[in-house]
Amino acid sequence: MSKNVRLFIILFCVALAMLGFGYAFVPLYKVFCDFVGIPQPSVLIGKEGVPKPMPKAPLERTVVVRFMANTEAGLPVEFAPVERVTRLNIGQNFLTAYEAKNISNEGMAGVAVHTVSGQGVTGGEDMSAYIDLQQCFCFEEQYYPAGEDINLPLQFFITADLPKEVHTLVFGYTLFEQPEN
Repeated sequence: MSKNVRLFIILFCVALAMLGFGYAFVPLYKVFCDFVGIPQPSVLIGKEGVPKPMPKAPLERTVVVRFMANTEAGLPVEFAPVERVTRLNIGQNFLTAYEAKNISNEGMAGVAVHTVSGQGVTGGEDMSAYIDLQQCFCFEEQYYPAGEDINLPLQFFITADLPKEVHTLVFGYTLFEQPEN
């Protein structure tokens, strides 16, 4: 076998392995997160992704909701929720906000990613399916001008099918700098 044929076979196998890893990455990431205990945000598509109707009146059951904020290491932005803890009825429409201030001398673009975990269930499971976000700054690029305060609104309600053992929900937002294209 010539050197060129052998090189072609090796490069073909490497390309095939890279393609296979690309397809396997998402399931492997899910397995890793489950093993480590990291809740994963869920994006619903199709029939299951249709927003759930808001109850005509809030239910009697109440849930404690905590809000947390984190930033990427070294990011020159002060980022915090306006309210850290509140108590909500199931189905109650709620409007709050996070505040961000760019403390650098240059404007920057950023994206916030959220997770919603529940306490009262095993392992801090992802509770995103039980939250109907009406308005959210998450997953959308925001511009943070130098030295200015930014108000980032969040409006949602908790759906009636929230498991009964869940007594607390934790909204965790992490702000990352969006690289320039």
